[in-house]
Amino acid sequence: MEHRTKRDITFLNLVSDFETNFEKGNDIIYEDKTFLEIIRFYEEELQYDKAIEVADLALEKYSYRSDFYIIKARLLFQTNLHEESLVLLDKAEKISPYEHDILLLKIRILAFQGDITEANNILLDMKRYVSSGDISDVYLSESYINEVMQDYDSMYENLTKAIISDQENEEAFERIGFAVQLSKKYKASVEFHKTIINEHPFNYLAWYNLGHALACEGEYKDAIDAIEYSFLTEENFENGYLDCADICIQEKDFHRALNIYENYIEIFGINEEVLINMAECEYELGRLNKARILLNKLLKLDPYNDEVYYKLGLCYAQAGNWTKAINAYHKAITLEDSSEEYYLAIAKAHAAVGSFEKAEFFFSKSVENETEQSIYWKEYVSFLIKLGKREKALATLAESDNYTFGADLLFCKGVALHLLGYQKQAIISFEEGLKEDFDLHKIIFEIEPELQLNKELQSMIMYYKGEVANTDKI
Repeated sequence: MEHRTKRDITFLNLVSDFETNFEKGNDIIYEDKTFLEIIRFYEEELQYDKAIEVADLALEKYSYRSDFYIIKARLLFQTNLHEESLVLLDKAEKISPYEHDILLLKIRILAFQGDITEANNILLDMKRYVSSGDISDVYLSESYINEVMQDYDSMYENLTKAIISDQENEEAFERIGFAVQLSKKYKASVEFHKTIINEHPFNYLAWYNLGHALACEGEYKDAIDAIEYSFLTEENFENGYLDCADICIQEKDFHRALNIYENYIEIFGINEEVLINMAECEYELGRLNKARILLNKLLKLDPYNDEVYYKLGLCYAQAGNWTKAINAYHKAITLEDSSEEYYLAIAKAHAAVGSFEKAEFFFSKSVENETEQSIYWKEYVSFLIKLGKREKALATLAESDNYTFGADLLFCKGVALHLLGYQKQAIISFEEGLKEDFDLHKIIFEIEPELQLNKELQSMIMYYKGEVANTDKI
């Protein structure tokens, strides 16, 4: 869970000076707080190797300070160097026996190594003597043991205890969201975080977790509101903006998503993924020029982004500019030749301009790259039927049976059989499709509009429409 802010220019200059001196091999002598800030910077940027290098430099000057041993041990743990981390913690323990941070980190490392007995021994010993002010971190560490043991209910319960003991324990708030996913305690999480918010209405992590729990319960509008409160409460909470906008897009509230992304950029600056999502929102709102401007801006930042070319192609296709759409799709495929979406899009574009041979080739490539999703077979077979290649359509459907199944394919099969004169078999296929998924039956008329005049088919549809209505009432 990221909590990133724009860096102060003075601090960025400090990091730049450090890197320059380090590369030149100059002596680096900083105050302890400066070392800590630089380490934190690299850690937040996930540059653990650099963070470890800075920790080593700090230890050269402050070899008597246990906190730098603990910091380096934590960094090593995050890079899966467990044994090396434990060695450093032993050194730190000689300097500061019974230091809580040492023991808590030991518990986590031992748990991940599978040494549950030793981890529990340290934990139980700590529970006997720690103060109420430190018990929150003890419960937090116990949650790591629970996770390794796959006891997700206990993991959740221990994290609630950690939060109740210290409602500023950010790591506990961050982990409880993960525990909720594992334990499926969505309703419990909603009630728990509402209780926290009633007591502390400006706890941004509580709002964030509440929003995700509500989303898992299908309460998307309330989820959006809750997550929005997380970044309204804490302006620099990056994940709040991104997750809230994601749910807005899922709920097709593109205006709100765009507003969130614009606020995000004001605070955090340009983010390529955000620009792509903004372009998608503009596309969905029908503002194709704005979408293209954003996508072309992205290409200046990264001219090798296949997704951007693909979305640019969609914009051109929506505007009916098929030549430019095909050109954009080709560039996307050149950069990424295993995307079924790209092949389907270029196939449709070639079909739109009458290049049927090329269209057929690319339709076949789409199913070749994604055999298990019926939508790609449906698109290919629909094209073949409309092109008059009904026998080939049936052969392709027979091939699809080896990989996938769906009402959409049954309806395609019915249309092909009908057009080939096999009326009884067509009706059987239509009926199987209606039983499987009634709502998809419009596919029939998209492929062959004249079937709307077929009385036997229409009677069958009316019958199954009643069956679906009766089922919904139960």
